[in-house]
Amino acid sequence: MQQFFQKLTDFLEKEVVPIANRLDEEEELYHDVYSRFVQLGVLNLLIPKYLGGLGGERHEWIEYNILLSQYSGALLFLQAQHQYSISRLKTLLPQPEVEEVLRLLVHEGKGVGLALQKNPQLLKVVAVPEGFRLSGKFLWTTGATYFSDLLVSFEYDNQLHYTLLPFKTLQQNGGSITLLPKIETVVFNSITNNSVVLDQWLVPKSAIITSHLVKPKFLAEHPSIYNFAGAAKALLNLVLEGRYGSTPEVLQRHALLDQAWDKYYTRIKDGTISPLTLRNEGLGLTEQCSLLARISCASAGVLKSHALGRILREIWQYTIAGYSEEQMSSYLKDWDVPSIK
Repeated sequence: MQQFFQKLTDFLEKEVVPIANRLDEEEELYHDVYSRFVQLGVLNLLIPKYLGGLGGERHEWIEYNILLSQYSGALLFLQAQHQYSISRLKTLLPQPEVEEVLRLLVHEGKGVGLALQKNPQLLKVVAVPEGFRLSGKFLWTTGATYFSDLLVSFEYDNQLHYTLLPFKTLQQNGGSITLLPKIETVVFNSITNNSVVLDQWLVPKSAIITSHLVKPKFLAEHPSIYNFAGAAKALLNLVLEGRYGSTPEVLQRHALLDQAWDKYYTRIKDGTISPLTLRNEGLGLTEQCSLLARISCASAGVLKSHALGRILREIWQYTIAGYSEEQMSSYLKDWDVPSIK
């Protein structure tokens, strides 16, 4: 695993650093870099070794996200769809059908998109003799031009079913999948994001990977927690590179924030702290690092070629990734409004 991370770091330093800002906007450039990026074996990071993968677990996932978010949130954003899909499939092991899917992904070198059902009201499921017909909309999917399949979950009769759907517009067996036009965004716009509409799409019984009883919902640890750590580290590096990065005042504040980063990293690794708490702490840390970076970099920070603007936009995306009413309430509850004298 150490060799994997060294190869990954070398690639990011040599291939990504000079063009990181352009990767957010230029689709052709992004596609070229991503193609070479996946050749490092990143798609296999979390797949168990006995199925042909690298065998990464939670710790490796943390390190992977922190490393990538220091160099390119755009590369990380697309990868996050696949890695989260693999993490969900791993929870279903040792089901033979799940093992077969993971083996096939390794063998064919494929990534998987993500469209897990969060709101049952957006997806109508009807049982038919052949299996199920699905009608409804997945509001946000990522990577249609990179992933051939979507990992989809849907509920029926208190059972949660998993399947892979073709990630493209398609008509088949009296049903259809339609990818709506690309969703334009202010960050990671080089990556295709689409809503996906299903109309009577048939999922045969043989296409169900596995099923289990619907479990009570719980607060999962969203990877954006790790992304905040990576973005904060990137900002702290920019502070030292800035025009005022060597002044005593900036260095003193930098040292304090560096200590706060170490504490946050330790709390992430601990794995017992509430995900809502960690997200709030991560957001607060990046906001403090952002302010010091803006001060240190001064006017250079507003240049389009400077990394600061891109990193700040990426933090915005991490803030709303996996957003929920619980997250919004937690953000607002812990938000300290400065007093005005």
